[in-house]
Amino acid sequence: MTVPRATTRLGVGFGLILLAVGAPVSWAEDALPSSFDDRMAALTAEIEAGTFQEVHSLLVYEGGELTFEHYFSGNDDQIDFEGGIKRIPGAAPVQWHANRQHYMASVTKTVTALLTGIALGELGLDESARLKPLLPPELKPLLKPDAHYLTLKHLLAMQAGFVWDEWTGDDLKQVWQTKDFGAYLLAKPNLGPDAPWVYNSAVPNLLLRVLEHQLNRPLADWAGERFFGPLGITNYTWHQQPTGTPEGSARLHLTPKAMLKIGVMMLNGGKHGGKQIVPPPWLEAMSQKHGGSDAGDYGYLTWLRELDGRKYISADGDGGQYINIFPHEGLVVVMTQGNYLEWPLYANQAKAIMRDYIFQP
Repeated sequence: MTVPRATTRLGVGFGLILLAVGAPVSWAEDALPSSFDDRMAALTAEIEAGTFQEVHSLLVYEGGELTFEHYFSGNDDQIDFEGGIKRIPGAAPVQWHANRQHYMASVTKTVTALLTGIALGELGLDESARLKPLLPPELKPLLKPDAHYLTLKHLLAMQAGFVWDEWTGDDLKQVWQTKDFGAYLLAKPNLGPDAPWVYNSAVPNLLLRVLEHQLNRPLADWAGERFFGPLGITNYTWHQQPTGTPEGSARLHLTPKAMLKIGVMMLNGGKHGGKQIVPPPWLEAMSQKHGGSDAGDYGYLTWLRELDGRKYISADGDGGQYINIFPHEGLVVVMTQGNYLEWPLYANQAKAIMRDYIFQP
């Protein structure tokens, strides 16, 4: 399905992108057509020809309307978390479509941040609240004295101080093989409030455990009433942690249209259908830099990125799942891919598609 766009308003230079390892890559040898519709037609042909690998869907929203929507055939691979974070090939390629749920990977983290903002408002708390008094009783004794300084902000900003390495070490594999993510995390040494920023996928899971305890009701039911339901999102799957709380870091499955609803809601200051879903001050806090590394700047469980001078907020996940919000351009780009465990391939493809095709040369 393709929804064409009637007008063209955006402009940016067309050229090369750089792989994270430093090698230049050009995705098109010839200058692309100037009109948005023609560029997107060219992009569709490139994806279907395999120039871009395993792109499953692409949606573009601008100026209050859906200006492009297309779904492609591709793999239906899965990730075996408990078996050591391994990619399991699907039986055969599938045709992706508007109603087919897609694995979100770490896009789930941004959803966790949005839920946190709603819950804190309901509980009369803010991110400066200390973690220890908020922990469920089974976890409170496990918080070591060296971590008593922790606040919710430390968790949201990935500055929790725990000794952790999931990018080059085995912590992500290890935590998925435990029966209690929170207990595994709290058993780790803590380096204190001046510790460097570290990406830690156990932290959002702990955060949802805290919220569920404080709300005193199943978090999945509460989130359905306060977030998914008001957004009109009913077609989704949300896996649980071994302890029963929904996962805060990875295994949420959404349709691309649901992803777009979340992105447009964020673009519109937390509103959907005239109803305030997420408090605007919370969205502002999420989109401020609170940490980061060479991988990029980081807000609250959300990446803050820039493309040719255009700043955008990115909920992104392994394999190439993206909700990219460009506030100044009034633009949202949703993309799903099947390039699991293949960074930087999926990141470079997403950047090339946005730079070379969505924005006008």
